[in-house]
Amino acid sequence: MFALKKFNCFTYLKNLVELPVLFLIFLRNSSKQKKFLKQTISDAIIKSKNKNDESLDNDDYKKIQLYGYAVPAMLGEAYCVLRNQKMTTNERLSITFLGSITGLFDDMFDKKVLTEEYIKNMIVKPSFLVGNNSNEKLFLTLYNNALEITQNKAVLIKKALAVFEAQILSRKQKQPEIDLSEIEEITFQKGGSSMLMYRSTLNNKIDDPEKLMIYLLGGIGQLENDIFDIYKDYKEGIKTLATTMQKTSHLREKYLALMADVFDSVEKTNFPTGAKKKFRRIISLVMSRGLVCLDCIEKNEKTTQNQFHLEKYERKDLICDMESLGSFLKLIHYSAKYNF
Repeated sequence: MFALKKFNCFTYLKNLVELPVLFLIFLRNSSKQKKFLKQTISDAIIKSKNKNDESLDNDDYKKIQLYGYAVPAMLGEAYCVLRNQKMTTNERLSITFLGSITGLFDDMFDKKVLTEEYIKNMIVKPSFLVGNNSNEKLFLTLYNNALEITQNKAVLIKKALAVFEAQILSRKQKQPEIDLSEIEEITFQKGGSSMLMYRSTLNNKIDDPEKLMIYLLGGIGQLENDIFDIYKDYKEGIKTLATTMQKTSHLREKYLALMADVFDSVEKTNFPTGAKKKFRRIISLVMSRGLVCLDCIEKNEKTTQNQFHLEKYERKDLICDMESLGSFLKLIHYSAKYNF
């Protein structure tokens, strides 16, 4: 069983020395994907803006570019480190198009008045639909592009349907009677199914150990998003592990346990030892963002008798600015703290 080991000065310093190389890799991957994004998604966005019927706004277009950048540059490149093989042009195209529709797909359930059957048809047979507005047309264009390029079309559709089912299930998070075990299950289904969908754009076969690892990584990724979105979800009446917690320390314990589970699942995959170590270093940096945000949120408990009372805090009290120097230093600290 892999465990997060206690603080060790030698390990801490060793990890700190390795971090600059990791940041250089991030910068290189970021620059490469931003250039690639301009060559692919930009044309579709320009055409959409010229014919926009106001079913899309600037935030929608920003999310298309954000996810179209982040999914390949972060997740895709991390997977390629694990398999020790660079991303092919077709893989990059497919995961870029698929990543770009993330926000549009989420909004179909959260903001748009669409039937479940219609959304399902958009996933299963997008080439037979034209879309009723600019939003749907852009979604279909980008999604069809992803399907046309990938070598795993049937698998991608199957994984997209799993995301669809998880989104339907997540509607229960607005029910007052939902319990914590069900919230946790939905959290993992949402995150895990999305991560497996992105993974399906890569050509190498996936075995059961890797499938479990990616599912767990998606689950903690969803939980991290929920921690950052705690105020928004609370205002929208969405129950998550973050909005329902009574003490931040309790959620921190769960988060750290999940990190250990993720690292354990990486260790059990069949990839080379060196590749697994590099991969753990990368995902540790990503997952540590959740710990930084928990630090920010926990400060509020001092004003409410050391208990977490979300209804008593304002939005500004719950915002974690990851671009601030303090947050950046904490991110480095948490990422370097553990022996992976």
